[in-house]
Amino acid sequence: MVANLTNLKVTRNTITLRQIVLDKLRDAIISTQLKPGQRLVERELCKVLDVSRTSVREALRHLESEGLVQYAGQRGPSVTVLDAVDVKNIYELRAALEGLAGQLFCSRATDQQVQQLQATTNALKAAFDRSEVSEILACTKDFYDQLLEGSGNAELGTSLNRLLARIMVLRAGTIAQAGRWQDSLTEMQNIMQAIAKRDPEAARQACVAHVQAAGAIALKQINYT
Repeated sequence: MVANLTNLKVTRNTITLRQIVLDKLRDAIISTQLKPGQRLVERELCKVLDVSRTSVREALRHLESEGLVQYAGQRGPSVTVLDAVDVKNIYELRAALEGLAGQLFCSRATDQQVQQLQATTNALKAAFDRSEVSEILACTKDFYDQLLEGSGNAELGTSLNRLLARIMVLRAGTIAQAGRWQDSLTEMQNIMQAIAKRDPEAARQACVAHVQAAGAIALKQINYT
């Protein structure tokens, strides 16, 4: 009987259409192609993305859960506008979580994971030297992905991932500030130096200092606008 059910075989795609739509919209928000406060009209998005309204609607609901999209009554969905309180709360929590990640990484990461993080730090410096913003953001993401993996605490990663999309929006703005590039690189190199010495408290403090510096700039941007 089982032999007659070959038509039920599931085709496994590495990425679904829903995920593609979600990634496209998320990237557009993070890069500010879709600007804070901009209305997200499903019909228009369907036309631009060339997908069904169901795919767009599912992606928008997911982005709402990430804090990137908000719904306001009959006005429908729009790109979330972060205020000063939002930014303060995000960076306070981020500082605590990333500080813990740095501390745990020192105690739990393998030598290979430390070497991998050093290689990523070197790649980040090269991206800064070339002033390649997209590479800087990609290397920064890799740095924190590796930091979280080496911390050995899956719940820590889950908690930070809830903030990740909004952090990426704010990070794109703070890194573009005059003088911030070099400061940010120096701060991340300080994190790496503490980790290389296997100094948990120094790593925690370096992570917190880095987040607090970025948070101060993000808050200044919000207050300015």
